[in-house]
Amino acid sequence: MAENFTLASLLGSGGPTLIILLLCSIISWIIIIERWLYFGRRRVQLDSLLAAALTDQGPGAAEQESIEGYVLTECLTAGQPGSDSWERDFEEIKGRAIAEKLPEMERYLNVEATLGTVSPYIGLLGTVFGIIQAFGHLGSQADTSGSMTGLNQGIAQALVATAGGLLVAIPATMAFNYFRKKVSQAVLRSEVAASRLKMALLKKAGL
Repeated sequence: MAENFTLASLLGSGGPTLIILLLCSIISWIIIIERWLYFGRRRVQLDSLLAAALTDQGPGAAEQESIEGYVLTECLTAGQPGSDSWERDFEEIKGRAIAEKLPEMERYLNVEATLGTVSPYIGLLGTVFGIIQAFGHLGSQADTSGSMTGLNQGIAQALVATAGGLLVAIPATMAFNYFRKKVSQAVLRSEVAASRLKMALLKKAGL
């Protein structure tokens, strides 16, 4: 019986949906690796970043690659603390800088969410096609005992499509939730860093 569970037989029962799921899995893991590297390269310590922002040179080029570093660099363009419009300009620049970084941080996450949602349905569709084919094979056989054995094998093979859909959906959904949390953390850290910079600039100016 084991020899019947070949790649060709599985593809025959599950149909092209297994190939689609394989492509979905490859795309999902490419996104996971890319987003992992993206957030890993932009990890920064807020204390050292704030200290660099308070110097005359401001954050260095490497620090500006981080989300928080970019926001602080933009906030430093608000001018001198103490002017009538400084605080308003500071808040506007901070909000704009965070908004500019959001599309970059959320890149490909919609694709990951879509893969996590759609993959189980694609797998279920493949299972339905496989079961239809298995019952069609049952109706064409004269030997009842042999037909039931073939039906059991066909259903078992068809269920591989459902399992494949879940194997794509589970990592994709977990990755989406994880990276969404990373985006929220980056936004919160940027807000905290900007607030600390604002207080430090006011204190430095004696206000």
